[in-house]
Amino acid sequence: MEPMSKTTNPASKDIFDVCKGSFEKIKGHAERVTPQYLQSFSNLQQEYFGIWANFVNSTLAVQQQYANKIGMSTNTTEPVSRVVQDSTDEIIKLFDVQNKIVQTALDATKQNLKTINENATAFAELNHNIVNSWLSTWARN
Repeated sequence: MEPMSKTTNPASKDIFDVCKGSFEKIKGHAERVTPQYLQSFSNLQQEYFGIWANFVNSTLAVQQQYANKIGMSTNTTEPVSRVVQDSTDEIIKLFDVQNKIVQTALDATKQNLKTINENATAFAELNHNIVNSWLSTWARN
């Protein structure tokens, strides 16, 4: 069987070329704007941390000022200091565990995407072979 010939009308375009061009345009745009999204998120996160630090430091300063003005003792005992330090250490451990979980999930996602890509390539090759087999069978008749 002979492949269908393309039309020679210069005003017409091959649909696959049109689709590929459209995809490349969308992909290029996504590749340009995605870093902007990531930078905006990073900037927002930095602003959040700055505001959070300012809030905590301001609150502690005001409370310390009031305690000093009314003559309240701010000395603490060793057990209370230990609870605060232990809590801080546990929160830091929590962040480390969370980070490991996120990194593991991202690594697994990356591996899954790689597998999907390999499977898509194998599937396309299989389809190509099937079509060629069919065409060669029909061409003999």
